[in-house]
Amino acid sequence: MKTFIKAIAAGVAIALGGTIYLTLDNRIAGSFLFSIGLFTIYTFGFFLFTGKVCYIISEKPSYLVDILIVYIGNLVGTVGCGLLFHETKLLNLTKHASEIVELKLSDTLLSTFIMAFFCGVMMCIAVVGFQTIKDSVGRHLALILPIMVFILSGFEHSIADMFYFTMADAWSEKAALYILVISIGNLAGGITIPCLKKYFREELSVSH
Repeated sequence: MKTFIKAIAAGVAIALGGTIYLTLDNRIAGSFLFSIGLFTIYTFGFFLFTGKVCYIISEKPSYLVDILIVYIGNLVGTVGCGLLFHETKLLNLTKHASEIVELKLSDTLLSTFIMAFFCGVMMCIAVVGFQTIKDSVGRHLALILPIMVFILSGFEHSIADMFYFTMADAWSEKAALYILVISIGNLAGGITIPCLKKYFREELSVSH
């Protein structure tokens, strides 16, 4: 239950980041301020799907159950915020959200997967960097810069997209399929660097 609650909180944090992004015309400023979501999550120890997947390679198989719980919690947090915001003056963000979602749903599934994969890579750099770099400035740059890169590049983040789809009132079977593809792409991208690190570590130990 604690995992689920922390996952819901992370979904809310991402929704808040997505909200500020939707309010701004300047994409650079929007991508920078979006990172408040990740800052909140990793400062207070909340659980985000695209961060948790980075550690799959080093955890036991039972960790996959935690991943599923976190994913569902993130869904509840983002969708819940989107529905609540529909009851406020933030409803005026629906037009911008609809434009973003229309572009996402007009993409091919292959392109969507690739864009999600590289978002997963950027998320891994951000999360692992923030949690391992000792220098305070370096830690926060590691958290912010990859987030700005994936947003400005148009890479697909499954949890953020859940919020955008809700704000745009665009959920459908097609939308659910795209979210699933994006989620798989995020997972694949998120474990790529850890897998490479483990492989080269093992190769190095064998060569010695």
